[in-house]
Amino acid sequence: MATNPATVLLVDDVPGERANFQLAFGQRLSVAGSVDQLNELLRRGMAWDVAFVDFNLSSATSTGLTALLRLHHERPGTRIVTYSQFTESGRTLFAAAGKQWFDAAALLDKTKNEPDTLVTYAESLMEGLNPTPVPWQRRLQYSYLVESLLADASWVRIWKALRDAAGDMARVAELLQVEASSLRGFKDRATEAAISFNEKFYDVPHPGRTRNKKGILAAFAAEHRHFLTAPDLSTVMSPGTRRRR
Repeated sequence: MATNPATVLLVDDVPGERANFQLAFGQRLSVAGSVDQLNELLRRGMAWDVAFVDFNLSSATSTGLTALLRLHHERPGTRIVTYSQFTESGRTLFAAAGKQWFDAAALLDKTKNEPDTLVTYAESLMEGLNPTPVPWQRRLQYSYLVESLLADASWVRIWKALRDAAGDMARVAELLQVEASSLRGFKDRATEAAISFNEKFYDVPHPGRTRNKKGILAAFAAEHRHFLTAPDLSTVMSPGTRRRR
């Protein structure tokens, strides 16, 4: 077992989430309910062994992605746990992005946050072990697929427009004020990326050669709408932004 109890950070805006963490870690727990609060803790020089970071921070400008970015830059030694309800929209992509972009060490579903589980996670990570449930470990081997879904910065606007247009590429072109022909590359590549992601993360069989690209893209945009329309996604996905200074 870990010889030194871990210091722990929870980034979550729901006050009720803190109770089990406080039972598990007591005085060794810090809580940030927003990116601004996280920044204040960082300015004060605080550091942690393990950080549990939720996706939804009830902010018009920031999600857990920005919190991950800040920790990635300012506290590279902190072991990251992507922490959310992974049945909710966009959370699976959040887990993939956390691992691919910010070297997240583990994943924990909010529904499994009993104090004993939280302590086990912290102790395991301090010992260099991965406490993520095995089915999720298998899925997260394919976290690199998030790159194919966001192959270009312009794709963030296209995914958002797709959601608004229910997959109709002609309508997407209207919304973005571009020629429909300029979206063909996105349509082909994003469809294959969505199919691959669904195969690896949801065990959805490959549909084979399909003409129903509209349906595939519309369903994917709807299923992952909160991640694909996150206000900070364009900034956070940039390799230059993610690169440690």
